[in-house]
Amino acid sequence: MNNKIIHSIIPTIAILFFTAIVGYNLISGDFVTQSLHNNGIVTVWVIPKIENTTVGILLNGIVLLLIAILITFISSHFKIVKEKTLLPLLFFTVFQLLTPQLTGSFNSIHITTLITFVLIVVLYTCYQNNKATEKSFLIALILSATSLIEAHIIYLLPILVIGLIQMQASSLRTYAAMLIGLITPYWITWGLGMVELSQIDFGALAITPQIPQPHLQLLPVLVVILIGFITGIGNLYSALNEKIHTRATNGFINLLSSYTAILLIVDNGNYMQYLPLLNACVALQASYFFNTLTKRTTVISFYALSILLIGWVSWIYWGNYPL
Repeated sequence: MNNKIIHSIIPTIAILFFTAIVGYNLISGDFVTQSLHNNGIVTVWVIPKIENTTVGILLNGIVLLLIAILITFISSHFKIVKEKTLLPLLFFTVFQLLTPQLTGSFNSIHITTLITFVLIVVLYTCYQNNKATEKSFLIALILSATSLIEAHIIYLLPILVIGLIQMQASSLRTYAAMLIGLITPYWITWGLGMVELSQIDFGALAITPQIPQPHLQLLPVLVVILIGFITGIGNLYSALNEKIHTRATNGFINLLSSYTAILLIVDNGNYMQYLPLLNACVALQASYFFNTLTKRTTVISFYALSILLIGWVSWIYWGNYPL
């Protein structure tokens, strides 16, 4: 869809909309909620809680914008979407706004999401690259170091290994480098006496499956999963006509989205830990989907979806939406 309104104007409106809601949170305080606490493998290492509400909301908004900018960069630079577009920024910010708990106060899980997409940037640079060994070590090193303070990020390891295969960069050397990268942060922190063995608790990796109770807060999660499923299926068909590189980058996002949705469903007691990552992945899927298909019905469906989502967000923050 080569349309300036779709690729630039509507996403810009969405960013102004996002900024207005962050400002509304600062002024009213109606949607300030308890932040999600990080749960690391090293029990004594935690991201400090931000007591100042104003600072927390502002910092959270900045981190969310950084994620939106990063996924927009990924979509164009690595040819996930063939033309320059701000659609990832549009979808991610709106998806996030559907869950006020993610915008009303600082959440460390957004730092983890930002780090995850930094890892994806490194992964994509491994494509048919003779320096993939060094980069695979870096991926594992960052992943392992982050797990010290946010344990659940380590669950992304299998999907990143599959990503190396998709980038045609897998070998015994890359796997050995990843193993060394995984061990290094723990070895250094223990060897330097920064952490005692008694302070390492792999119980932080435990999942907490629960029987979901019907609640309106789960509706945005189900909608995002549904959008991801529909656009993901459509993208599989569209990608058949793409270059090998585009199929690899786009295919990894589809795979990561599905994997994250499965983690969210299985570990539903901690579903908020996975939701920002899922939102970002589905934002990329939706961007590719609406950019690839040019039929009139697709254009109409894009406008309808945008109006529906923005209207829903307005109802949540300024209407009588039953939270």
